[in-house]
Amino acid sequence: MQRLSKLKLPFLTFLVTMVVLVLGAKSSDWAYAQNKPATRVDTDAVQGVLAVRSLDGWLLTGGKKSVNPIAAELVHPEGRTTRQWFYFIPSFGQPIILVHKSEMSAFDKVPGRKVQYTGFRDLRTGLSTILKGVTTVAMEYAPKSGIASLTRVDAGTIAMVRKVGVTVQSSADLVQFTKSLWGPDGRLSHYVAVHHLSKIREEALAFVRERITANATVTEHNVQVFIAKAYRIRGISGQSSVSTGKNTAKPSYKPSKRRSAKIKRDQLLVLHLSASLDGDERTMFASISWVAYVGSEVPERYKKVFQVVAGARDSTVSFIADNVSRRHIVKGFEADQKARSEINKAGLASRFLHRTGHSLDSSLAGDGANLDDYETHDTRNLVMGAGFTVGPGIYNAGDFGMRSIVDVHIARTGVEVTTPIQTEITALFR
Repeated sequence: MQRLSKLKLPFLTFLVTMVVLVLGAKSSDWAYAQNKPATRVDTDAVQGVLAVRSLDGWLLTGGKKSVNPIAAELVHPEGRTTRQWFYFIPSFGQPIILVHKSEMSAFDKVPGRKVQYTGFRDLRTGLSTILKGVTTVAMEYAPKSGIASLTRVDAGTIAMVRKVGVTVQSSADLVQFTKSLWGPDGRLSHYVAVHHLSKIREEALAFVRERITANATVTEHNVQVFIAKAYRIRGISGQSSVSTGKNTAKPSYKPSKRRSAKIKRDQLLVLHLSASLDGDERTMFASISWVAYVGSEVPERYKKVFQVVAGARDSTVSFIADNVSRRHIVKGFEADQKARSEINKAGLASRFLHRTGHSLDSSLAGDGANLDDYETHDTRNLVMGAGFTVGPGIYNAGDFGMRSIVDVHIARTGVEVTTPIQTEITALFR
């Protein structure tokens, strides 16, 4: 871990960037409340990051064929656009929008100078116009697809930008310092979502207990339907997974009407719930998991594995918190390595089959740094104002598995665990 004394200049620029972001967030929150502009991009904050990164600008693009939800959420044109558009935020000055003539009205509330085009030849000419004098831009592009979630711009568009003489770099830092920072409203929405998920988890376990006590059939799918109904009643949207018995050993398992096991006594039951509040695209997701045992006394073999999983979870959170308190930079892959080292001590490293955690923002799988040195090598920093999950797991194929997830937010006061922390397996009939 690199210390502050060895990173004086980078850390100072990081602090300057954060000050710009915090002040910009406050001013943008006020402006949004007063004028409700379409765009969710804080231009001042972006230009602060561009200065630190020595980039000429950030080029966002969207349209019918685009699979770039980052650009769609941040620029936020009104209605559905069917033709490609570009939104260029230069390192200095006002943004520029390149949009098809027939869709100009979709960008009426988006701040910036408008440049229109009519056909594919005009599009290329217009791109050259808005990028005049520019040598390097950031786009949602990851070299060699190193971070798959940031590979959002198609190869043809990247080639078109390069053809006008502009070098493309990854916008990973810019995305993290815009879309993935919670802000006061996002933080509140996350806590409300946590409250709802915690209550639903309790209700779901009570539902299973009641059905088992009554000697009535209850399946994984029954519980998943129960949870989905509870989501609708509480005004949240998201996903869930319910697994029991041998299905708990499958990390990505989700039951369906056709594929669902009966929940029986003396089996493990694992719930995983994720959701955000309805009604606003900028509410932040929450994600929780819980391990239960459908019986009165949890077998020792389950207890031992849970303690390894929970220990790796808690050690990872402590590792992040300790470094943040000492103003040391923590990268996503380093946090993942910490969890793996703890599980490796128990001789179970080969049974940890996924990354330790992922970014949480207005998307469940957010666009900030992930705790990952397994599926990818995530070199992004864990930054103040962002949130993520910490959820190591162990899976014994054909037998059982479990995962324990907590949500974490890095606030100005330090690291916060925002979800309940499970300390032991819940016995439903204790």
